[in-house]
Amino acid sequence: MRILLGFEVGTGKEIYVEDGHGVTTGMTQQSGKTTTLEALVQRGEVTAVAFLTKRGESGFRNQREIQPYFKEQKKVGGLIDWQYVSSILEATISEKMKLERSFIINASKGARSLEEVYQNIRKMKEKTKRGFDESIYTNLEAYFEIILPEIRRYNFANKLNLKKGFNVLNLIGMQEEMQQLVIESTLSYVLKNLRDVIVVIPEAHKFMPQGLKTPVKRTALNFIKEGAALRNFMWMDTQETTSVDKALLKQCNNWIMGYQQEKNEVKNVRENLGRTKITDEDIMSLKLGHFIASLNKVVSHVYVLPVGIDPEMGRGVAMGTIPVSEVKRILDSLKPVELIDVTYSVHPDEIEESIELEPIIQPTVSNAGMEALEERVKGLLDVVLALEKRADELEEDAEKLRYVNNELESTVASLSKEVEDHKKTIESLNQEMEPYRALALLLAQIVRPHIETISDEDLKSLEKQIADLKKVPRRRRAPPGDSTGIAWIDIWMAKLGPAEQKILTFMASRFPMEMTRSEIAIGIGLTAKGGYFNGAFNKLRKNKLVIPVDGNNFKLAENPP
Repeated sequence: MRILLGFEVGTGKEIYVEDGHGVTTGMTQQSGKTTTLEALVQRGEVTAVAFLTKRGESGFRNQREIQPYFKEQKKVGGLIDWQYVSSILEATISEKMKLERSFIINASKGARSLEEVYQNIRKMKEKTKRGFDESIYTNLEAYFEIILPEIRRYNFANKLNLKKGFNVLNLIGMQEEMQQLVIESTLSYVLKNLRDVIVVIPEAHKFMPQGLKTPVKRTALNFIKEGAALRNFMWMDTQETTSVDKALLKQCNNWIMGYQQEKNEVKNVRENLGRTKITDEDIMSLKLGHFIASLNKVVSHVYVLPVGIDPEMGRGVAMGTIPVSEVKRILDSLKPVELIDVTYSVHPDEIEESIELEPIIQPTVSNAGMEALEERVKGLLDVVLALEKRADELEEDAEKLRYVNNELESTVASLSKEVEDHKKTIESLNQEMEPYRALALLLAQIVRPHIETISDEDLKSLEKQIADLKKVPRRRRAPPGDSTGIAWIDIWMAKLGPAEQKILTFMASRFPMEMTRSEIAIGIGLTAKGGYFNGAFNKLRKNKLVIPVDGNNFKLAENPP
């Protein structure tokens, strides 16, 4: 495979892409990543699979939309792979599964589907007698209740029928967890059944992140190591590479890097190039369609020739005789209509028929009407995005209010108990003082005849002593429950709210064990993402009662702060 990428800036020399895995990176709408991938696939006359994953995302010209494919990953014998289950759950909650791993292994034994794993978890939850185990199973059950409805919702294909050009799987509208499973299944199918196929992974920083397991990343590592022998290659499309898994990036020999503005990403681009003569300014001033290409270790500044543009016009842009804006004007007139969410609940033949009818219907719409429609759709999408952002902000505010409300309710309950205790104390003291009132009356009768002989100074001293005797000594509020066994922790308990007390009690019972936030939250029956837990945990960190160790681990402080 040898495909014309474009022309070297300044010289007009033709630049070609050879066989290999690749990375195309740059800021969305400002670099030209989609145009680059489209050009390589069409000029190379290759078979490619791509995915659309987010609203407002445009497709490729001359694309062929196919039904999404999904099949659960299984081991030899048809049993579900527990590591596959673990990677799905880690992608769902964006945290590593450590404490839950043994529970996942047990629940996966003998299961032939994710549905059976879910049923096993529910059965184990009913049988468990330990509160800690029950909290683990409750969390796992909740995670599966996010994933399984998505699997049931869609009608997936049993195999991939690919043709030359872009075969696009429209995943817009799917939850990210389901998108992960579809992309993983597609990679696995291509690796096991097909040859000469390029799989384009969108938003690689999201689906294959550094430091976190996901279903896509696990299969992608096998694909990128074994696929080249079958001429199956992976092209990663990402806005940035700093958070993409480094093991995958190391296997790529074709890097096409466009405009970047963020300083850390610019620095990362330069490190990937390994060329000191490429400056930050070079990368931060790249125009639309201009890239720094490192192809098999040969670095060039190249203008990518878009599909539908005459090669001599592209060479003119590279030489500086034709402005980029002229090419953009032509491309905008050819731009496809934005795609909408698709749910495959009808037969694939009906979908193909509707696609075939599209060219017959489209010409009846005037260019002016089409432009107006596109502007209207764009405006509506902007409104939707703004509403979604506002909804997220309101949800965050609601979470904070729920946390404050819980704290207030806890404080009110605690103060109410103190008031009741004080009432009982006052009542008890009044009963104890009753015998002394009679004595005071008797003494008053005896002392009254001699009261004139007592000096004012002695009288004031006597009144002060009586007043001191009437004072009720202050008592420190005792910590709830039994002692933790750590004296300074017990002293702090009286100063903390219920959530902080639960966290300290749990960590004290396992001192000096190191734990992640997720393990601590599960241990007290909460979730690591909840505002109630995070507020209490951050307060303990601020007071240096809980201290970080390394990475994501924390432990109880060995000495009082």
